Amino acid sequence: MNQTGGPLLGSYDYGEVARSILIAFAASYAALDLGGRVIAARGWVRAAWLSGSAIAMGVGIWSMNFKALLAFRLPVSVEYHWPTVLASLVTAVLASGTALSIATREKMGPAQAWAGSVIMGSGIGAAYYLGVAAMRLAATTRFAPLLVALSVVLAIVFSRLALALTFDRREESGGTTLTRVISAAVMGAAISLMHYSGMAAVSFLPAAVMPNLSHTVSISPLGGYGIVIVTFLVLGTAILTSSVDRQTQAEVIRLNEGLEQRVVERTRGLTAANQELRRLSGQLLRSQDEERRRIARDLHDDLGQDLFAATLVLGQLSRIISDERSRESLSEAQEMLRTCAEKVRTIAHLLHPPELELLGFRTALIAYVDGFRERSGIQVDVDIPTELPKLTRSVESALLKMTQECLLNTQRHSKSSKAQMRIETDSNQITLDMRDDGIGMQPAKSNMADGSQPKLGVGLAGMAERMKELGGSLEITSGSWGTSAKATLPLVLSKLESES
Repeated sequence: MNQTGGPLLGSYDYGEVARSILIAFAASYAALDLGGRVIAARGWVRAAWLSGSAIAMGVGIWSMNFKALLAFRLPVSVEYHWPTVLASLVTAVLASGTALSIATREKMGPAQAWAGSVIMGSGIGAAYYLGVAAMRLAATTRFAPLLVALSVVLAIVFSRLALALTFDRREESGGTTLTRVISAAVMGAAISLMHYSGMAAVSFLPAAVMPNLSHTVSISPLGGYGIVIVTFLVLGTAILTSSVDRQTQAEVIRLNEGLEQRVVERTRGLTAANQELRRLSGQLLRSQDEERRRIARDLHDDLGQDLFAATLVLGQLSRIISDERSRESLSEAQEMLRTCAEKVRTIAHLLHPPELELLGFRTALIAYVDGFRERSGIQVDVDIPTELPKLTRSVESALLKMTQECLLNTQRHSKSSKAQMRIETDSNQITLDMRDDGIGMQPAKSNMADGSQPKLGVGLAGMAERMKELGGSLEITSGSWGTSAKATLPLVLSKLESES
């Protein structure tokens, strides 16, 4: 195209300039606001928010550049090659999407931050220079290389600053409205400075030959206003959508916090109720121990003595009466009273072995096992250390009751001919391990893959609660190999109770 004369002199419509800068600011705010939603989202929701922010920023960059080009008045007619204009819009959207995708990752290092800034700044520059390339007028376009480079550098630097303000410190202040406004102002400045410094790098030299006007459109003032209106509608929709989502998320968080608070309160209430239940259970067990002790004492001291006295009286009568048949009847009655007295002593012993107070825990335990062995015919192997630490009466009673309960279950349910009892101690705890080789507790589900436990009877369930009350535990395992019951109690509690 032949040049004729010096560069064309142009002028700016400052109203259009102001509108273009406002578009740049609004687009930047919308894109960065939506970028904040990208950070909090995952999966397809993240992709949707990222697409929305890329479109908002891309449309804003394109609209600002196009409005700024329309604000530049030349003394010749200017039309625009619409495929190139469309390419400018697509370039702005793709560059914005790529840059925001990098900036909204969970972790963004300096290298990624600068890569995103270079892509964003280059996209702003590419959108602008494609817009200039779309101009069709009777003139030749010339560029000043240094000013072109300066315009792109300014776009990159200001883009880095805007992304840093919004995303580098997202945990501290990235979500505040003030930060988004400042970041939008910086990003809007990047777009505007790039465009107007780029315009300073361009000169139009008049040409005698008219350009090719195929696939071109002429933008009237009404069309310019239409671009502004459509752009603000798109950006307003994006900002409104982000605001509604943010408010919805805040409401969900508030509801979740309220729900969590109610769960905490319910859990606290259940914990208190459980503690009260354990206290009552322990109190019931202690009452049962006292009642057993009282009944055993009454049976031994009152009923046992009465039966013994009745036996003596019958013996005296047998010596007085001379009738043989009457003496035989008295002898049978004496034998029945002796059997009854023996059963009373056995029941009293089972309720509360007197040896526990008279002879001590170890001797009482061995005496009970010996008596059980004789009554049941079940062989019980006993392994008890010769020296046991000082135990409180509550611990001794609990271990003795557990021994009784386990041996009675062995006799009644296990069909086992053997049982084992072992006591182990260390500086912190005492362990009682009761085992048999019977058929196991039915159904035998212990130690299975689902982690279910065998169903406990009332006696063992009460013992488990008693162990918990004393700060210990009762572990029941059962299977085809038999049943094991292991009770562990702390010695610290015993020491403290002994000292008190």
